[in-house]
Amino acid sequence: MVTYTITFFFFTASAQPKYNAALLDTLQQIAKVNTPAKYFARLYYNAIAVTNNYAATQPDNVRKFIFGFESLFAPTFFRSYRDFINHQPQVFSWQRYYADTGLNELQYQFMGMNAHINGDMWLALKDKYCYDTLKTYQQSLLQFQNTLNNFFDSIYAASGKYKKIKRLHTLTLGADKMIGRQMILHWRKRQERLALLFYSNPEKCARKAKRLKKRMAHYDSFALHWIR
Repeated sequence: MVTYTITFFFFTASAQPKYNAALLDTLQQIAKVNTPAKYFARLYYNAIAVTNNYAATQPDNVRKFIFGFESLFAPTFFRSYRDFINHQPQVFSWQRYYADTGLNELQYQFMGMNAHINGDMWLALKDKYCYDTLKTYQQSLLQFQNTLNNFFDSIYAASGKYKKIKRLHTLTLGADKMIGRQMILHWRKRQERLALLFYSNPEKCARKAKRLKKRMAHYDSFALHWIR
């Protein structure tokens, strides 16, 4: 297994990785503007850098799939930022994120992950790929989880300054980090299933997508109450 050390910083223009340069440039610009989007943009920038490292180790067909997906997935966040700047209504996934401009950084990061991974991912998958392609690369997406675990651990390590998170760590006897890892994996698996259901059973997909909104609201409530 390949292990990556995650360092939170922005690449300079000359040091940016060769993949996804346009996405990274856009995220860097959003991170410089004083809006709620800057917090998730910083996190997302580093996530794409980690994705680049992972993709560079994969066969050419898998690498092309990952970058093709990211080219459609990242703009869902960009659209949320554009809608905020232009005072336009947000799609459901991002409504709670932009509803309050006074949250802390970790709250925005968690709620951004909830909106993007737990809400937007399946829509981007089904808009970009047909059923057969999704089935072909389903395991490739899930195998990325080991790298995401390292990324999540870096976020978790920076959460110690929040009193309620420290209390949660104590109450769970330290199991909260593992619970967080499993939460991200569960989100990603469900998003893949929804994308496949969109083709194989549209009615069931619609029912599950409706229930997902309630789950997303629950996670946002968790962030508002505990990440303080």
